[in-house]
Amino acid sequence: MTIVQFHSEVLQINEIQLIDLISKNKRELKLLFINLEIEPSNTELLGQILVHLSAQELTDNARNSEEIQFLFTELAFYFKRNNNQGFVVYALEVICDSVLKNRLNAWIQIKQYSDIESNVLMFEEYLKKLSTAITDGVENYENEVLRDLNNYYVATIELFNEKNRQELLEKFNELFTSEELQNVFPILKYYDENKFQFSGEIQIKEIAYKIFEPSLFTESLFNDKFLNYIRHHSSTNWHRILLGYDNNTIRSQIIHFGQTNFDNGYKELKASDVVKLYSYFNMRKHYYSSLSLFERFDQFNKLYKSNGIIKFIDIGCGPATSGIALIDYLSSIGNTPVSFDYFGVDYYKSMRDEAKIFMDNSLYTSVSHEEYITSLNDFDFDWLANANSIFVNACYLFASDSLDEIELAKSVQNIKKAKPDVPFYFLFQNTTNPLKNTKYFKFKNQFANSKELLTENNTIRYNNKRNSTFPPESETIFFEILEIT
Repeated sequence: MTIVQFHSEVLQINEIQLIDLISKNKRELKLLFINLEIEPSNTELLGQILVHLSAQELTDNARNSEEIQFLFTELAFYFKRNNNQGFVVYALEVICDSVLKNRLNAWIQIKQYSDIESNVLMFEEYLKKLSTAITDGVENYENEVLRDLNNYYVATIELFNEKNRQELLEKFNELFTSEELQNVFPILKYYDENKFQFSGEIQIKEIAYKIFEPSLFTESLFNDKFLNYIRHHSSTNWHRILLGYDNNTIRSQIIHFGQTNFDNGYKELKASDVVKLYSYFNMRKHYYSSLSLFERFDQFNKLYKSNGIIKFIDIGCGPATSGIALIDYLSSIGNTPVSFDYFGVDYYKSMRDEAKIFMDNSLYTSVSHEEYITSLNDFDFDWLANANSIFVNACYLFASDSLDEIELAKSVQNIKKAKPDVPFYFLFQNTTNPLKNTKYFKFKNQFANSKELLTENNTIRYNNKRNSTFPPESETIFFEILEIT
């Protein structure tokens, strides 16, 4: 649906039909608003929709419906991006009391200042309004409020410099660091503690030349989730025959070097058996390579310890290989259980089911969401609420012959556009074989505003047993980390 089509529909239907239209096309409309450029033709069409609906005198039931609230909220935030305070005020007349409405009211206040001095004189009033947007009593939106506060701070400092009002700039900075105000408005203290999120150098550590091995946590987890099942199966002759098959047959015919249809099973083997064999042969080496990458990227550690939620989107998640590596890494820092939001994306139901099993462990709980979906096209953008960062992970995803890399790029771009102010990173690892990376480079070329933070080939050495005396195995891997802006 285009904006022209939506405009034409809205102007011809009644409120019941409008609610039905939005209900049936909500995701498509969300994508429409996410990708809508700020330009006069779009602003004119959306302005006409807003004026038309406001003149309709919607019934209370319609006005309070989820669909109408969705539409007016999207309209309000478009006009906020457009810096059109008049239309935002118009939309706010319909939007019910909510944290989003409170955020918009705080923005309206600063847009209505008649003089530059008001940024100092009215600062406490602004903080009062902004503080009401932190929580609705159920969900916490503190990090989103911090981003509003940071955007205001940056814009106002630029204004003071532009107008050469250094005395106001100094007073404004003093307000932000005032202990008295921080005691009255905790959001100001949170901002002071977390402002590194909005600036600062991103550090990539040197690779650790060590032999990776399971931690105590993953040793127990691997035993519990697949090793004990395989080892004690009636058709297993340990090491030589696993679930009734020799190693060569398993690698080449059953898991097909990691590229089989995992939902089909194999002869008498269930799909879950095939996934466990994949975990035995392939998962652990990808766990070590993921752990190596996460240990080097200091943003995980910094953002985990700060306000808001890490959103980790694991595309081609398999049995949550990289999710387990992230749990292991974060828990090792503080020797405590960890919480972040995990989104496992995999085409195969058997893999998604196994991922759920792996993520059900003693060290992990989600903050707001733990979701398992077939495709990024099923991703609900509301899951990104209160994100302090978004990490999209692709571990050996691009080796897949069936992957549509251009469609994937569009889906990743939509997630970025849904949270344009939130730090966004793409984590990539794959074989060093150039033929297997063709799709990745096509994918990468879709992101004009991306920066390579890391790009290199490295060899990971590992043993699958703790304190092993055997020589380590090794895998040479192509790693990249992209920052997408």
